[in-house]
Amino acid sequence: MSEPRVMPSTIDYSTMLPLSIPAMASRRKFFPSNGSTFSRQGNRQIRIEVGHPSALLDPSHSYLDFRVQNAGAATFGVDLGGANCFFENIRIEQGGKLLSYTQASNRLHSAILSPVQMSSEGLATASITELNKGYNGAGASSVLPTAVGNSAQAYDIARHNDQGFNAAGRTHRLTMPITSGLFSQDKLIPLPLVDPHAPITIVLDLTLPQDVGAWSAPPGVADIVIVECAYIAHLIEVGPDVIDQFRMVQQQMGGQLALSGQDYEYFSQGLAAATPGQVALSCPARKRSIKSIFWCSQSNTYANTFGGLVQSAVYSTSFCGSANIESYQFRVGPIQYPPTPVQCWGDTTAVGAEFTRGEALMELAKAVGTMSKTNPTGVLSAITYGTDLIGLASGENGIAGAPNVTQCPVSNNKLMVCPFGISMDSFMRDVAESGVDSQTLAQETVLQLNWAPGVNSGAEAQIVHMWVLFDQHYYFNSDGSVSYSN
Repeated sequence: MSEPRVMPSTIDYSTMLPLSIPAMASRRKFFPSNGSTFSRQGNRQIRIEVGHPSALLDPSHSYLDFRVQNAGAATFGVDLGGANCFFENIRIEQGGKLLSYTQASNRLHSAILSPVQMSSEGLATASITELNKGYNGAGASSVLPTAVGNSAQAYDIARHNDQGFNAAGRTHRLTMPITSGLFSQDKLIPLPLVDPHAPITIVLDLTLPQDVGAWSAPPGVADIVIVECAYIAHLIEVGPDVIDQFRMVQQQMGGQLALSGQDYEYFSQGLAAATPGQVALSCPARKRSIKSIFWCSQSNTYANTFGGLVQSAVYSTSFCGSANIESYQFRVGPIQYPPTPVQCWGDTTAVGAEFTRGEALMELAKAVGTMSKTNPTGVLSAITYGTDLIGLASGENGIAGAPNVTQCPVSNNKLMVCPFGISMDSFMRDVAESGVDSQTLAQETVLQLNWAPGVNSGAEAQIVHMWVLFDQHYYFNSDGSVSYSN
């Protein structure tokens, strides 16, 4: 029996797309409500109120636009996070209430999201819109970031700086989407349902200048100035009958119109030098649905000073290493995720040790949600990702001797970016609350890092930065307020 034949959709003229409600797209600029000039020394927080009596906000087609001025004497280049590097934290508020809070947003984008999610072509575009540091890829003996003036690096900081910020007074206009909490979900935001006297507010905390990128000399606290800032919103204006329908649905749902999204919670923990064996890092996220956890390690020695190399001369937020860990897991209560540890190394105590990083990369891609893409781990490669060190090098991690030199795929190549991630999402973000519940039973949440005996791991004191991605629901209430639950 033969299968019935059907008409391909491209030549099926019997159906049409459904017709849209009457609406009109428009573009509107929303400016800060608390000033026009911002710096870490002065007004270090940008507040932008977004409201409209008859329009829906499309956050996926809206973006922040601002002008950055180099007010110092040194030159600098922007880290992998691009425009996000200028903002340490991003919050969304309404009526003085916090709706979402992305803490250490500059590091999250530079060390994890941008290198994993962006292709080389995407980084090329971002080098224009956000002044991202691009990947040079030139053959070099080391990919360790260095001070401006040393051009013999695979990450050519000097050339990037020459093309970016130069002398004092130089300015550039940057653009970036807001990808925090409520503004990262797919639904249009119904602004007419929000109290006009308490609009939704974007809050951006400026970061320290030395955390923006690499400088030719240590910058002063006032060396970065942001002016002419605006949120350029893509609005969909609808008629009063449509808004009445929203209110009807709102009443049918018990006075709440609900949207589902995700947000991040940040934790950090320091480790003393020469930390051995298994380390349990507490990240007490009490959430109904934990989707993923991301983390990266950074040397305390590196982050402050190493000989003549100071933090300001390197890309300090993205430059992290694997800390020589052999494997890792995430524990919620008594249950381990995944059930068996994610492997990073083989026998790390021997010269010529096995280099194993593919498993960690695939688990990272699952956690970010890029596994199904053609290039699931973005710009990460054996050069950019394959290393055992946390920070600087004398050997690899400041410790002379064997196995450090031999554990890298290319001897003496140093890491630029080393993110890690674990997914706990049953249905890979197709539905809400498909992650792990740590709230109902007040389950302890712990990141476990495992070092094999005798490994030169943890030789440097370090900080482990962790972000937990979780489901969050937003409710537009009949009294004009907005609330959330997670």
